[in-house]
Amino acid sequence: MNDDQVELRWPGKYGPDGMRAALPNTGVGLRERERFGDPPTDEPGQPGPSVVLGDNLLVLEALVRAHPGSADLVYIDPPFATGNAFALARKLPDATELRLPAFDDAWTDGVAGFLRMLDPRLRLIHQLLGPRGSLYVHVDPTVGHAVKLLLDEIFGRASFQREIVWRIGWVSGFKTRAKNWIRNHDLIFFYTKHPSEFTFNKSWVPHPAGYQRREGAPAKSPGIAIDDVWNAGSAELELTGRESLDSIQIKSFSREKTGWATQKNESLLRRILAASSNPGDLVVDVFAGSGTTGVVAHELGRRFVIADHSESAVQIARDRLLEAGVEQLRVLELDGLERSRAVAQAGANLVEWMLAQLEAEPWAGPAGIVARRGEVGVALGLPGEILDAARLASLRASGLASVEVLGFDWADELDQAELGELGEGEGSELVRLQVGRGIWQASVRATPWTRGGVGVWERPRVRVALEAGRVQLRALSLRRPECLPEPLRGHEGFATLLGWSLVEREGQVRFATRRRRREGLVLESAALPEGSLAQLRLVLDDVRGHRCVLGLARATNSRVALTSPP
Repeated sequence: MNDDQVELRWPGKYGPDGMRAALPNTGVGLRERERFGDPPTDEPGQPGPSVVLGDNLLVLEALVRAHPGSADLVYIDPPFATGNAFALARKLPDATELRLPAFDDAWTDGVAGFLRMLDPRLRLIHQLLGPRGSLYVHVDPTVGHAVKLLLDEIFGRASFQREIVWRIGWVSGFKTRAKNWIRNHDLIFFYTKHPSEFTFNKSWVPHPAGYQRREGAPAKSPGIAIDDVWNAGSAELELTGRESLDSIQIKSFSREKTGWATQKNESLLRRILAASSNPGDLVVDVFAGSGTTGVVAHELGRRFVIADHSESAVQIARDRLLEAGVEQLRVLELDGLERSRAVAQAGANLVEWMLAQLEAEPWAGPAGIVARRGEVGVALGLPGEILDAARLASLRASGLASVEVLGFDWADELDQAELGELGEGEGSELVRLQVGRGIWQASVRATPWTRGGVGVWERPRVRVALEAGRVQLRALSLRRPECLPEPLRGHEGFATLLGWSLVEREGQVRFATRRRRREGLVLESAALPEGSLAQLRLVLDDVRGHRCVLGLARATNSRVALTSPP
């Protein structure tokens, strides 16, 4: 280290051997789960428009391995170490608001833990950026200057370009009560891969009405050059509508709002992308949230890869992109190594978390029952254990009135007919429950499934019909509707759906709908090719941020039998 450099230190930055903590090298990869349109296969260094579900540390590892030096611009809006748990607000068909946990911004050891999280991600972003690439890091003043020192270390002080101050907008309401100067800005740090070789397109704000030079001559420039304080000058304050840089969080009626707590303006991203990328360039955002970066990248003719760990965020981003007219889009996810890593980190806590979601106490019951809640028995399927027809048959013979089966993996060959026989005949009632991604997140686990939590969810019973060129979802029901979040109780069934689609097993989306009809949800289509049913999967998107996959096994008398997910 040179004498003129300052280093930021935190516990865990260096290992016991005094060496810098290594970047992850798990070998994790990306796999396709949905494809809209038919994008060409990625050329070397040229990933196509994609939304990725997964831990962004592992997503970055996979991207760097497959496409090092490919990104022309990276924008990230990470958590700000506020200590808060943020929510997603969704409107139900009856205008009731459903509030769901979105993400946690609390870190072990506070700011030190936050930096421990951010450091390897920034180091991987540096490897992902191309030689003329740029990085914009959006933070707030509470952690901003610690992040600035970290960026100086990773990118080099000479690569620092600007600290942009973004005035959020007008100040009113409870914020004005603070016995202090009223905070009204965020910080955006602009760095480049190399200090002097980077893309930058100078931009201007139109002159205010009636503007003229001192001597009365007409303006020479196309407007007022934008400085590093945004949304503050007289010319910027005249911007309205989609060009205004006032935060959409203070605009009561913004049409951009998705309910994601920390969503940023399209106008803000439009300014960044227009300045630091060109048409055809690759833009990356691995804290994507509601997907604004991808929407603006598409609008401006850029390619994009955006990622988030939340299924709800991926749902929102995907649907926004499709509504924006993206014709070729892939939804990717990390392979099984992501879950293996999470399971290993959770250790013995995993079983404890699973039982807590069902408010069940350990119990050495019959036929694989490991816990109970009153008269309800509980069976667990741990990661890698396939819950198949034979396993369910043994549980049904337990002698209990009801058994809740909670698992990660359900057998592909378990079809609807078998479930009918197992669930409706003699023996225990079976309730199939799925472990969701939220089980790994503290704020999601805080509310048990039995009290309306969403870390675990019941796999629905469905009925589908094929009739003369259309596919109809006729019925959807739950055995435990009383365990839904309060706003959904009494409105189960179709009220829990965002939409559904038919997806080929290799990921191609054949049909998708968000239309609601009195008789159910309907997909109008040409007749399905004979013998194609076994190659299709029914995908249900749930308002709670869940994705349920059911395999189409066969059609009999225009009815379709359904299997549990592969």
